[in-house]
Amino acid sequence: MDLNADLILSNNLPYRQTCKLLEMACYQWVLKSEKTEREKMRDTSFRYLNKLADISISLSSEDDLMTLLRKILEEGQNIACCDAASLFLINEINDHERDLVFKLTQNDSMDFPFEELRFPLDDSSIAGYVAHTDTELNIPDAYQLSKDVPYEFNRSFDQKTGYRTKSILAIPLANKQQEVIGVLQFINRKKARSLKVTDEKSAFAYTLPFDSDINVLLQALASQAGIAIENTILQNDIKALFEGFVNASVSAIEQRDPTTSGHSFRVADLCVDLASSVSSSNLTRMRNIRFTDTEVRELRYAALLHDFGKVGVRESVLVKEKKLTAGSLENIQYRIWLAQEKLRTLALGRQLEMYRTGKAIESELHLINAQLEADIVLLNEFYTTIVEANEPSVLKEDNKEMLDKISNYNFETLDDDLKIITEDEFDLLSIKRGSLSPSERKEIESHVVHTQSFLIHIPWTKEFQNIPTIAGAHHEKLDGSGYPYGMTAEQIPLPSKIMTVCDIFDALTASDRPYKPAMGLEKALDILRIESKQGYLDNDLVQIFIDAKVFKCIESKDYSSANPATGTSNHPCDHDLHDEHS
Repeated sequence: MDLNADLILSNNLPYRQTCKLLEMACYQWVLKSEKTEREKMRDTSFRYLNKLADISISLSSEDDLMTLLRKILEEGQNIACCDAASLFLINEINDHERDLVFKLTQNDSMDFPFEELRFPLDDSSIAGYVAHTDTELNIPDAYQLSKDVPYEFNRSFDQKTGYRTKSILAIPLANKQQEVIGVLQFINRKKARSLKVTDEKSAFAYTLPFDSDINVLLQALASQAGIAIENTILQNDIKALFEGFVNASVSAIEQRDPTTSGHSFRVADLCVDLASSVSSSNLTRMRNIRFTDTEVRELRYAALLHDFGKVGVRESVLVKEKKLTAGSLENIQYRIWLAQEKLRTLALGRQLEMYRTGKAIESELHLINAQLEADIVLLNEFYTTIVEANEPSVLKEDNKEMLDKISNYNFETLDDDLKIITEDEFDLLSIKRGSLSPSERKEIESHVVHTQSFLIHIPWTKEFQNIPTIAGAHHEKLDGSGYPYGMTAEQIPLPSKIMTVCDIFDALTASDRPYKPAMGLEKALDILRIESKQGYLDNDLVQIFIDAKVFKCIESKDYSSANPATGTSNHPCDHDLHDEHS
């Protein structure tokens, strides 16, 4: 018999047969009803499971804590169809003391200013009790609590606003270790989400207790939320830890070279602003380039750490103030004094010999004294020239000529001929600009290799894996004339090109150098234009840098970390520019 067929009874059927058919009909109806109910339950379960799965994905992808908390409350309100929801988090004050932080609340019926508050973590409040005892509370009416319970409902909000809190469901939030980290509190389940609860009358008319089905779903939400909150807090802690590490690293750099204080932070800010300007640019080549938030963070970290390799450069080179060391200049001064004394001894010996032989003629004695005086004056001029040439300023042409004369000057000692300056000292004093010899300049330039070697050993996450490459190419030039690898335009990553522009700009404008004053804005921008036209820098990036006025992002910020430093800074970017621009 087809159970779906309509049952047709006839008046001619015997009684028993009629009863049997009726029995079969009832059985058929029961089967159909049970099937329909099972299908409804199954559909409902699938719908809720899918919803919880979507919620889980949504919560796990959020890394901003407050946004995550808002999502949790919103999803909870949707599931429970309730008017309000609040979230409390346990705060670890120290190893032995904790309190409860009223972190966030949402209310469909009322808009009011929220203020984060702290409560004792004890049994005196509903949320405190739930957190302290790890016990769920389902309260049909907050104003009708049993006298036997240790907690009480705080009516201050209701009294101030006229609101009426009725049904409450408070659920503990636990982490992966099943440790309570907070409390989810849902208030006034409603017959429909669109209904407003504004007073006692509407509260009684529209609100319902939280039933067991809703309870199960909210427990599932709370389980997901607790883990998501812990993960987000952990991620934020890791970010804060990494930021601290980066800042400490930059501070270590600046301690080694205090004259460039703030450079890395300024370059990082310039890079972030330039990347943002590139993303919004309409230039043909840049039109389709859009930096993600993660890519901008990657660039920022690379910029902050781009000079970390200076820790691998000898301090005597990194902060070398003069061309010669203080000991070398003292040695030269001693040689000049020795030469003067030798000249005096020789002049006196000649005069004594003239007296001994009876040939002491006044004019000749005077001539010897005049020559001695001239030689001493010349040696003093030598020393003055050496002191001037020792400065890291641009070498004067007349000083260069005098150095040639000094290098060829020698005098006899008791043992051997002695020069005023050695070949190495002559080479150092002949440096046209700055204080570094070619080998010392190479050592300064090696900071890029040191930076990359250091950064490679950090176990970067996938999103930041390009930081060593970006930082390691910030001294490369488009025409292949940069260092350390001589990369060409096609080989240099775009973030590195961005950093190069920002790095050079800051080196030009940040502070005075012994061989040049801090450059004015327009002059610095002109140099960027020239460097780009000559094929060293990316022309589009320079244009965007200038047109978007990226340099303004650092104008009003204070980047000083300590007292103003004095002395010489052998900043790597000073050596990147061609002499005609420096």
